[in-house]
Amino acid sequence: MSENVPTLSGDTSLRLREFDAPPADPLGLLREWLDGALRREVREPFAAVLATVDGAGRPSTRVLLAKDLDERGLVFTSSRGSRKGQELAARPSAAMTFYWRETLQQITLSGAIEELTAAESDALFARRPPAAQAATAVSRQSRPLDDEAELRERARALTESGRPVPRPAEWTGYRLVPRTVEFWYGSPDRLHRRLVYERPAPDTQNWTHRRLQP
Repeated sequence: MSENVPTLSGDTSLRLREFDAPPADPLGLLREWLDGALRREVREPFAAVLATVDGAGRPSTRVLLAKDLDERGLVFTSSRGSRKGQELAARPSAAMTFYWRETLQQITLSGAIEELTAAESDALFARRPPAAQAATAVSRQSRPLDDEAELRERARALTESGRPVPRPAEWTGYRLVPRTVEFWYGSPDRLHRRLVYERPAPDTQNWTHRRLQP
């Protein structure tokens, strides 16, 4: 690859005092960063890469949308029958990374995965636009596709029917309960700023933090 390809071309003027005076709670800081990304009009602030591992230890990644941040962790949704759903069932742990090119910020979390309750998943499904509900209802995520036109027609017909779409049984919410959270702010001179939080168990709020070299 060419060394002349422009990289790290985002906003280098952010004043992020948390690197000098880290707060005690990284999830609160994560919320501040997400809110800041919205204010600064980051194009896809909730898009994140989710990494999972199958039963044989083979990793896979994909980009998805984080749905919620609560006091325990980050919430996302998927089908239990999808590749990630099957991998999370086999090994219920994962890592997730946000990267915002506009602001040179990156957040990486890793920890245990827990499945949400049926009521919580119902509420998340109800928030989806009608077209997204229909697409979820007619698709069997990650299964082989024989006829794309037929799949699209089924989704269109369900959307236009106006009938309520129940949540498919396989579709569910997950929560990543982090054991580590790292905040990164890039610099064109490669002297990036890094702040990592760790805790010994998912049910404790006794976080430790330290700065890392670039």
